[in-house]
Parts: sequence; C-alpha cells; structure tokens
Amino acid sequence: TEVLPMEMSERDIVFLIDGSDNVGNTNLILVHDFIRNIIENLNIGSDHVRVGLAQFSYNAKTEFYLNTYTSKAEILRRVKGLKLKGGTILNTGAALDFVFQNHFTSQAGSRKDQGVPQFLVLFTGGKSLDAVKPQADALKRAAIATFAVGVRNADLAQLQEIATDPNLVFSVKEFNNLPNVQERVMTPLSTLSVPTAGESTRIAGEPPVTNEKASLARQRDIVFLIDGTLGMGKAFPLVRAFLMRVIQELDIGPDKDQIAVVQYSHDPKTEFELNTYTSKDEVLAATTQLRRKTGRVLNTGAALNYVTKNVFITSAGSRRDTGATQILVLITAGKSRDDVGQAAFAVKRAGIVPIAIGAKGADTSELQKIVHDPTFVLTMRDFRDLSTIQLELLSKMKAVFIFEQERRDVVFLVDGSDKVASAFPMIKRFISRIVDSFDIGSDRVCIVQYSDTPRPNFYLNSYTSKPEVMQAINALGLKGGTQVNTGEALDYVRQNVFTRSAGSRMDEGVAQFLILLTASKSTDDITQAAVALKGAGVAPFSIGSKDADEDELRQISLSPHFVFRVDDLQHVSTIQQHLESPLKQLNQEKIITIYKNFAQAGVKRDIVFLV
Repeated sequence: TEVLPMEMSERDIVFLIDGSDNVGNTNLILVHDFIRNIIENLNIGSDHVRVGLAQFSYNAKTEFYLNTYTSKAEILRRVKGLKLKGGTILNTGAALDFVFQNHFTSQAGSRKDQGVPQFLVLFTGGKSLDAVKPQADALKRAAIATFAVGVRNADLAQLQEIATDPNLVFSVKEFNNLPNVQERVMTPLSTLSVPTAGESTRIAGEPPVTNEKASLARQRDIVFLIDGTLGMGKAFPLVRAFLMRVIQELDIGPDKDQIAVVQYSHDPKTEFELNTYTSKDEVLAATTQLRRKTGRVLNTGAALNYVTKNVFITSAGSRRDTGATQILVLITAGKSRDDVGQAAFAVKRAGIVPIAIGAKGADTSELQKIVHDPTFVLTMRDFRDLSTIQLELLSKMKAVFIFEQERRDVVFLVDGSDKVASAFPMIKRFISRIVDSFDIGSDRVCIVQYSDTPRPNFYLNSYTSKPEVMQAINALGLKGGTQVNTGEALDYVRQNVFTRSAGSRMDEGVAQFLILLTASKSTDDITQAAVALKGAGVAPFSIGSKDADEDELRQISLSPHFVFRVDDLQHVSTIQQHLESPLKQLNQEKIITIYKNFAQAGVKRDIVFLV
C-alpha cells in the first residue's frame, strides 16, 4: 500500500492576486485556472478548508472573505467570474498588510485563535514599488505561512523576502508555465505543518510573540527510534540520560506533546507508544527503565518501515489526521545492514519529519538519505558529546516544517562500446540502485548510450513511475561499437535531452545532472562540448575506468570533486554513496555558483606584449 502525504483537515487559505496590467486580461484566465485547479483538490467546508481572495495593484480589494462561501462550487464560480482590477503600479507590501488586517481576522472567518493553520498564497507578475519586508515579517510573527508565486517580471529577491521559507517560492517565466508548479504548490499547501506564533516565526532580534490559544493548539507527536545493538556499547546510558533531558524541556500532555520510544537492532521493539503515557512524570519514569535491546545486526530500513506503519498511526496515539506535527528522532551508532532508501522515502511521504543523530560508526551519507534536509543530520564522534546538540535538536523539533525536496532531472550517459560489455550488468545494477533512492515523478531519469554515435534508451518524460523506469533499466541491451565519441555524445544530450520537449524542467529551476560512465578515451575532442554543457546549467559527474582519460574526465565534470575513478566499471557500486550526497544537496543555484567559480579559476590566456 502506497503511503500518501498527510493532509490537514482544517486550514484557512487566502489568495492574494496581482490584478495589475502586469497580468492583463488574457493571462488572467490562466491565473483563474491555476487557482481553480488548486481549489478543486481542497476539502472545502466551514469546518474544513476555508478560502478567501483579494486582488491588488496600487491598492488592494477584497473579492471574498474566508467565511463568504462554504461550498467548493460557490468558490469556483466566483473565481471564474473574476475581473481584472487593473492599474500600472504594484504595491505588494501594502497588499500584504491589507490581507493581514482584513482577512486573517475572526470577523473575516479566520480560525487562527482555534489553532487552525493559516496560509497566504501570493501571485504576482511584477516587482513591488513599496517595501515588502516589514509586512512579510508581521505575517511570519503571526504564524501565517506565506507562499510566493512569481511570473515574468516578478522580483526573485522580493519573493524570497515575502515567503515564509525559500521552499515556498515558485517562479516561472510565462503564465502558460503555471501548471508546471501547481503540484509543487499543492503538496506543501495540503501537508505543511505551520508553527504557532512565538515559535519558529519569531523574527531574529525581536522578543517572542505570545498567543496562549495558539500555543495550546500546537501539538507534536515525537517518536525516538534508538539503536539498541551491541554497537552502542557503553553509550546507552548516555543516550537514555540525553532523552530524559530533552523530554524535560517538552510540554507533555494529551493535547500537547506526546512521546513514544522504539528500540531496534535486527528487528524493532516498541518500548511505549504515543498514547501510553499522558504526563511528563510518567514518560520520564518509563524512560528511566529503558534497557538496551542488544543484538549485532542493525536494520535501520526495517525500523523506519516499522515506525511508519505501526507507531505513527491513530490507534497508537498519532494525531496526524488532526494536524499534529509528526517528528522522528533517530539515534544510531552504526551503518545499517539493510537499505534505508525506500523506507526513508515512505517516512517523508507520510508527512513525518526525520531528524538523525549519529555517532561512532554511523554513516553520514546514509543519515542524509533519511532526512529532508542535510541540516537535520546531527553528528558527533562520541555520544559523550550529546549535550552539545541538545539545544539544536530542541530548536528543530519546535520549528520544523515538512520540507519539499529538491526536484532533479538526471541523465545517465553510458559508454555502450564493446569495451564495457563485461561490466554492463553491473552498470545497470548501479543505475537501478541510484534510481531507487529517487522520488520518480518529482525526479526524472533518462538513459543515453553512445559509442560512435549516441542513442537514447528513454527520455526524461518517457516514464512517470519508478516501476516503469526500473523495468526499462532491466531491459537495457548494450549498444555496441568500437569507436567512442564522447564529445559528440555531450553535444547530443545538451541539444536533444536537456530540452523542454524531452522532459527537462531547466526553465523551472529544476537541477540538471549528467552522470557519465565510460571506460574509454574519447576519439573526438570533448573540450567545447563540455564547456557548452556546463554553461547551459548542467552539472556533469564523471565515472571512469580502464582507458578513460583523467584530463577528459576533469574537463567534463562540474568540479574536480565530481570525478570518480574505479579500476573496472564492474566495481562502480563502490562510489554510489559518494555520488548520492551531491545529487541530493545540489540545487540549480549552487550548480551555477560552482560552475562560475571553477570557470574563473580555470581561465587560461595567451598574452603577447607588442612594444
């Protein structure tokens, strides 16, 4: 059974739409469609999701409030009938203040005093003439999660100032590209867990804003998943003491924070569930009694699956269906014997926010697979240093969002010459393992083989599900050939694969990756092709063996750190972890920065002085 994202049953959503000439009447229809498609996917109702809408240009105008309509049909009909406000001046800051003062109030239908998550979705096609930061900060202090959708002349820096989080900024070049970001907007809009005022919404340097009702409505379900193997050694009492210190800082109660503890080695064991104890004293007493499970084998993947299916569920006390934030804190001293990729994906798809703490033999790259963001991995040499991360852990637990993962377009460019015939099955297995860690649908994959000429096996938009991609990889046959023209192959993928028609989402800001696997020195020159590929915004990684030329691999790769060497491609699986980390961490902005840095460092000049 597929685990789907958690959807909150209650939320208040206000759309704030640029009604100026930046949009115009023609494009307003596309904006209508964008908003209507989002509303179609919401559970509209006075006790479920409420929607309000305002337009703005020089000033702002209410179209309807959160409590104006109670049915989806009414809202869709009203949105369809919207007329452009008009105007040439855009004052986004004033408009943000307008919706804050006039829409996010109890009189206008806002349920923020009842702890219902509050959302603002800004849509703009231009740069604001007035300042936006003070108003954006006021929204953040009030725990209103703000999304910023920009098109055409929208200013990215302003969008980033306005949005609650960089992951809530969405930018497209043209209005007809809006459907490309619809799902990216819809997912956090229906799954995001919003902090209450006074928690993560506090602006740096300012006193916290208090809101007693909102604080009472803030609920967290926190599951500690602890390595109980012999590899933990004498550190288990240190981990137990650390747990008690952290729990001491939490507000435990049936309507507040709930705690569960699970130990694991070869298999998992629940110590107590989220609804076993209702007071802090009871939780602390139970934690004091914890004893190490023991066992030599560490199956973290199986343990992640276990907590997703058996602990973060309603019968075990989870309140995910009523909007409580779901947090998993993994504490481990070793590398997992089983694979964690699929299990970690299921955890995140279930709306659970993992935080990974590792020491001793824990594998950092493995922990990074488990979390949404690398900053949610906390490592140390020894568990005696646990106290050094206590404040950071508590901060993350109290200020956590459901992260939207970076999307990726990944093209595997494979030497398909006769030279790699014996290693080809291992290459296929390597690609399958890499792809297995991807979220196909959000991530896209393509394979091109080449020898004297390139030949695509499938494009980035050929398949939309992981089983389809895996089946296509398994069915691959070697292209064959004796001559290897890597330069021609690089030009081919730039001109024919990293394109919109072939499924590339480069113009949406999706990171573009090329993974080259070769055992040959190129017959043709690769220099210009490599420069053009990187200049186009693609991040190439090079994996070489046998006769592959080291200088060529360095020229092709985004940086020298992305060149990997194995004695034979049959052993390519040994570099899997080294490759997965940058694939996960790099986004398009970082790729461009790295390219510029290395391009400037590598500039060569021939200078003749004529005196």
